[in-house]
Amino acid sequence: MLEHKYHVGQLVHFWRKGLVRSSPPGDFRVERLLPAQGGQSQYRIKSIADGHERVVHETELGDQVMVEALAQTLYEADNATGVPWAQRHRAIREAWLAAARLQAASQVV
Repeated sequence: MLEHKYHVGQLVHFWRKGLVRSSPPGDFRVERLLPAQGGQSQYRIKSIADGHERVVHETELGDQVMVEALAQTLYEADNATGVPWAQRHRAIREAWLAAARLQAASQVV
């Protein structure tokens, strides 16, 4: 049985090899882990930008762990409640993820 590289709720970057106009690249959230097909793990992902969902193979995803790690670092530096990042509701984490995306984008040359 193949193990999934990504987990539910994690931000990933979708990109499909070749020119596929109906599937533009972008940032997505993993919504569900799906059974492997053709020897590859699969995921149901949801677009951060427009909410569209699609099923993709693991090889079509890029890691956005850097953004999530930065968001967690920002959260923990300002966390007065003591509630761990992993136990925070998606709505709370999303605000920190947005701040991390902005900070990461400002560092890209």
